[in-house]
Amino acid sequence: MQPSDAPVLLYLWDKRTFYLSAFAEPLQLSQAAAMLLVGLDDELLIQSQGAALRCRSVLLPPGLELVVDSRGSRVAICYLDVFGEDFALLAPRMAAREAGLLHGLDEQALWISRFDALHRSSADPEAIWDWLERLINPHGRPPPGFVSDARIVRAVELIKADVSCNQSIEFLADQVGLSVPRLTQLFRQKIGIPIRRYRQWHRLFVTCVGVARGMNLTDAAVNAGFTDSAHFSHTFRSIVGMSPSAALAQPRGIRLFAG
Repeated sequence: MQPSDAPVLLYLWDKRTFYLSAFAEPLQLSQAAAMLLVGLDDELLIQSQGAALRCRSVLLPPGLELVVDSRGSRVAICYLDVFGEDFALLAPRMAAREAGLLHGLDEQALWISRFDALHRSSADPEAIWDWLERLINPHGRPPPGFVSDARIVRAVELIKADVSCNQSIEFLADQVGLSVPRLTQLFRQKIGIPIRRYRQWHRLFVTCVGVARGMNLTDAAVNAGFTDSAHFSHTFRSIVGMSPSAALAQPRGIRLFAG
């Protein structure tokens, strides 16, 4: 089918999230996760830290404030794993670094063509996951020298285990055997964002999973720990760069999946 007729794709897995859509307006992001962006129809204009970059593909670390203007192009966005393994696998395969941003994915033309075909065919989640695995980790091996910190892994598990509860940093620190200052420092070092920001990001994910599984948006947001739909909408816009309705209420329809 023609791209203009194909639905938006939003596929959510615990490790990664994939979103493919055209964007009529620039996205103003306060990132909470590492991202790979691929412009399918035209260059992306990225503005960050006072610098501007034009590219077809860019790898972004978590924690950046930036504006992404696709000028109407479709963009394939992959939110990468929280611990940085995907980012470590992709970083050496980017051709250049400008203004702290990595861009120019190897075999870029191939991946633009592949994501275009997947969108035109309204590909199912299994096909998208398979191609993301081929893109990110074609050899099925961890990146050289990559080691996750078991204490931070445990802290993330605790946050995810009870998403509606605001567990204190003191509680998390006690559970993982670190002082509060050390946990705060190490979490930001390993995850790239503060604990509070990660909690917000995960609540957005859980809300979208709830919607994908048939809940209405307000109930899904409250169940994920937001006080109300306005609280959810404000957080969604600040992190994702658009309103929830712009992301989820698409005129061409949206294909939602939560694995």
